[in-house]
Amino acid sequence: MDPETNEGKDQRSGLIILQKTKDLMKYLYTTWTKYPRSEKLGFVTDYKKCLFGFLEYIIAAQKKYFKKTTLQDADIQLEELRLFNDLSYDLRFIDEKRYKLISEKLCEIGRLLGGWINSQKESAKSGK
Repeated sequence: MDPETNEGKDQRSGLIILQKTKDLMKYLYTTWTKYPRSEKLGFVTDYKKCLFGFLEYIIAAQKKYFKKTTLQDADIQLEELRLFNDLSYDLRFIDEKRYKLISEKLCEIGRLLGGWINSQKESAKSGK
């Protein structure tokens, strides 16, 4: 993301990664209604906490001057989200179609996050 050209930004809502995460949240909320009732207080609650934790890291990184560790924490949280998606499929809470769609959304967010992390590494190398 280049702050001078606003590359990587959605003018209406800030970072594209933030918008993609909000889109994922909307989709997951509709998906979670289909989970077994017995899992809504445990598994789904933990899944939500992980998702909101990821969102917090993205917002924090957007606001901080030094972003590297916050972005690394977001990357770890994203891996946890992937694990929750895998478990949801393995435990048959979601079908293959939903699993693939959520996986694609997580991969897209991962690519955006990876690019952001790399841009921070480059700016650190160049002394910005």
